[in-house]
Amino acid sequence: MERLLILGSLFELSGLVKKARARGLYTVACDGYPDGPARAYADQAWTVDVRETERIAELCRKEKIDGIITSFSDLMFECMVKIAAQAGLPCYADPDMLPAYRDKEVTKGICRKLGIAVPAYIRLSEDMLAGTEPAVKAENPAGPDAAAKADALETALRSAGIHFPALLKPVDSYGSRGMHVVHTVAELQQYFADSAQYSGDGCALLETLSLGRELNCQAFLADGKLHLVSVADRETAPWRTDAIPINYANRYPSDVFDEVCGPVTDILQRYAAHTGQMWGPMAMQCFWDGREIQVCEIAARYFGFEHELTEMSAGMDIEELLLDLVCDRNAAVRRFEGYSAKGSRWAEGIYLTTIREGVVTDQSAMEKIAGWPGVRETHLFCKNGDTVGIRGPQPYFARYYIEAGTREDLGGLERAVLQGIHAAGEDGEELLFLPLQEPG
Repeated sequence: MERLLILGSLFELSGLVKKARARGLYTVACDGYPDGPARAYADQAWTVDVRETERIAELCRKEKIDGIITSFSDLMFECMVKIAAQAGLPCYADPDMLPAYRDKEVTKGICRKLGIAVPAYIRLSEDMLAGTEPAVKAENPAGPDAAAKADALETALRSAGIHFPALLKPVDSYGSRGMHVVHTVAELQQYFADSAQYSGDGCALLETLSLGRELNCQAFLADGKLHLVSVADRETAPWRTDAIPINYANRYPSDVFDEVCGPVTDILQRYAAHTGQMWGPMAMQCFWDGREIQVCEIAARYFGFEHELTEMSAGMDIEELLLDLVCDRNAAVRRFEGYSAKGSRWAEGIYLTTIREGVVTDQSAMEKIAGWPGVRETHLFCKNGDTVGIRGPQPYFARYYIEAGTREDLGGLERAVLQGIHAAGEDGEELLFLPLQEPG
């Protein structure tokens, strides 16, 4: 392979582009962001929305592209698969596999078929909820028809095993958009439209909230054999009663690695065998309650904004592994000779987000943390004078990578960072979510 298309040009793709060029590959970055940072490192860049797959496939044929890769995004994965099929490029997945990795209801259905635990869930449509709101909110002012529809909805929820609080989310969206914690049928009615707008078919999934330790798991398939890459703890803290907890840190390896590595490997191996995927990345978000794994989502890509942590903790370079996948699969296999997903060091990503609107006037505290011992990498996504909102406009306000030789030292550094963060607005107000403080 000589000419590689990397789908995406945002911040987290920069390393992949750099390493592709370092291999001597003619590298093209493509997406709809004209100012994407990864473009600066590519030989060529196309400004085309990744969802315009036929147009990108045509460019691939014209420019004699002979390889394609991406990661870190479900949407990017889906578009890569479609482009590869349309352009006749090799790819580790084909369009027939997309529902298994993009439709959350299909994923849960496959898991149930394979005997893998998933939360109780139900797919909801606008028709199922239409006309129920007056009957739910008041003493049946809309008459017997509304009451009957409300009763039918509640019966359907009970039959599916749903109990409140529950999680309402899009069927096939990405980036945690449109997700709400609902405590009553009235709240379900209130938030349904926001969740459904992010689904391709206007439906939404309602599922019982999972309990236990939340995990991020990554693996690699080599000719059908699954190699575990990492298992990390997702640290979260409550924010609002109608919102999922905020994920503020991911720690490698998980504190329960030894307990879960076997079940995680087994689940992903069986899932891949069902979909027919033989090569490439897999990732899973799940919960461990001390007895079993309960699967939330399974994807055929790696996690963004944390993939470097596998190299820091265990020595696996995810970007080089992805390039091996398209350039030299035997080299990818060799990376797992003697590899331990548990690693020998501790590493963590700390993710800070804004929870109120304002203009950033002072983030000097954030800049000081960057120079602390053990803080391996710092990325501040905003600068003084930028306007921020509730959890936006950037995915994060700041990200720190920290590392230590022991779990205790890593925990101490994490607490110090979280106690030291501060970003002030124009009136001195705190713009950041502070995980160590009580919500409210």
